[in-house]
Formats: sequence, C-alpha cells, structure tokens
Amino acid sequence: MKICYFSCSSIYGGVEKIVVDSLNEISKYYECALIVPNGCRYKDKVSSNVKIVEYKSYDKRYNPFLYLEVLNVIKNYDIVHTHGAKATQITYLLNKISSFIHVATKHNTRKGKIFNKVKNVISVSSEVAKTITNPSKVLYFGIQKSENLIFEKNEIFTILAVGRLDPIKGFDKLIEQVSKLEFDFKLNIIGEGSQKLKLEKLIIDNKLEKKVSLLGFKNNIPEYLASSHLQVISSLTEGLPLTLLEGIMNSPVIISTPVGGIVEVLDKDYLVKIEDFSTKISEIYNNYENICEDFKLKHEHFKQKFDFNDYSKNLLEYYKGCINAKTL
Repeated sequence: MKICYFSCSSIYGGVEKIVVDSLNEISKYYECALIVPNGCRYKDKVSSNVKIVEYKSYDKRYNPFLYLEVLNVIKNYDIVHTHGAKATQITYLLNKISSFIHVATKHNTRKGKIFNKVKNVISVSSEVAKTITNPSKVLYFGIQKSENLIFEKNEIFTILAVGRLDPIKGFDKLIEQVSKLEFDFKLNIIGEGSQKLKLEKLIIDNKLEKKVSLLGFKNNIPEYLASSHLQVISSLTEGLPLTLLEGIMNSPVIISTPVGGIVEVLDKDYLVKIEDFSTKISEIYNNYENICEDFKLKHEHFKQKFDFNDYSKNLLEYYKGCINAKTL
C-alpha cells in the first residue's frame, strides 16, 4: 500500500499536526509521500521516511500547471488522502483521469460542497459528519500521551488559549470578557495569524498589557496546558480542535463555546456562550479545587478515546477497507 497525503497549506496548525503525526506513524510500515506548497513551514517536522514534494505552480484551484504537477506525483500511489477543500477539489478532478483511491478528511462544520462528491470521506467528529450529504467515517484524532506532566502552577491564576490568530477563533471576544474579571489573572494566547495587530490594539485599549500576552507559536503546548489553571476555547465555529484533545490529556479544566464536535466531548457544565465567559471563569476561580475534581470525573474516560495508537490502527483499517472495496 502506497499512500500520498496532499495539503495546500504551508502554515503549521492543528490540521497540519494531524497530517504530520499521521504520516510519521504510517510511514513506519508503508511507502508515503506528502505534497505541499513550495516553502512549506512544517516539512522539518515530517519523518525522513516520508517523501516530500513541494509544488512550484501558482496555488489556484483551476491552474492547469498545478494539476499536472500534482498528477505527476499522485498517479504513483494507491491512496491519495487530502486535507482541506482546495486539495480535495483538485484531487477529485484528477481522480477522473487517473486510477487511485481518494480519501478526504473534513475538519470543520463550514460549507464544503466538494466533500459531497468524494466517495471516501473521514469526518473529525459527528457534528462535522452532519454537514456532508453522503455517509462518512467519523474518526476522532488521537493524541500521543505525555508522560504524566506535572508542573507547578503560577501564583497568579493563569488562563491559556491556543489557536491561530483569526476572527473565527474569537480571541477578540475572549479579551473583552477577561477585561471584566475582578481578580488578578494572566491570559496567554498561543498562536500566530492575521489578527495579531488587531488583538494587540485591543489589549492596549483595555489596558491589559500586563495581563494578556500573545506568545506566538510554541512547540510545547502540553507543558503550557499542564502549567495553566484553565484552558479556554472561544471559537465561533469548529470541527473538533486539536487543542481540545490536547487539553483533555493535560488541562485541569477546560471551558469552551458550544460549537462543532466540542459538544460531543465537553460536559454541558463546561460549554459556555462567549458572552458568559467572564462569569464562568470567575465561578471556576472561586471554587477551583472542587471544579477541577468534577471536570476530571466527567472527562477522564476520553483519554482512552483519544489515544493515538487506536487512531492510527483505525486509520490504516479504513485505508485497507477502501482498497478491498475497490477490488470487489
């Protein structure tokens, strides 16, 4: 079985981590390749077992030179697994002239009509699956367990948010909410993106320079989660964010907006409308130890559900099932 992944993203975020971790594991057993844009920022995270192909053509959905460049690679593989709507659309059209099995993963609940046309679709959550007209395989991603991370908490109540600095992540609304808190706190936001300048201005306008920090990109997310008192997810829409799965493994408490696949994981007591974040955070601060214990009791079983080894086995079984179905 020869497997090729294709993504039109060059930045490193949650989706790209799924691509990298999946490839690094399955390349231990099968021949694998990864097609990415020229100048991809995360290729150094990919195992040397994986052949990396950086396409040079202009990155537009209907650029014929891009199609030819991609086709020259994927025609040599049994399975082409795409991540993202653009890569999925390109591969769907190429599949009409070249015989390979196309698998596409849908990562969010936003519209993506191309996923209704692809036969083999993986959804990252049941909520995402509902956005596709045809049946899809719900496959929760897995997290490689950290070795019982235990870190001393800061004296100041520390809140952590992780994600690209994009309007869809709701960090502007989060900053407005923490500005209402009446106790000493520290909010750290990890991530990079186009909204950085706007968020910096918002921090200054609310006189939160000493309380809110934009930390940029960080590799050691589990350590930050383990050393914070509270993780918050303020997204306006989501599929099933990787930061939630990492939080289940490492965070003492998580609250989130009730969007996407998050509602399949977090207990209703930890699903909060963004306009109520300040009230909920204050409640957690004032009753911290009891809430930590309650959160652990309600979510401990998910640590097994999101085990990376189980995910890898299920992914390979899905590939084999696609191949078997084609040969019948």
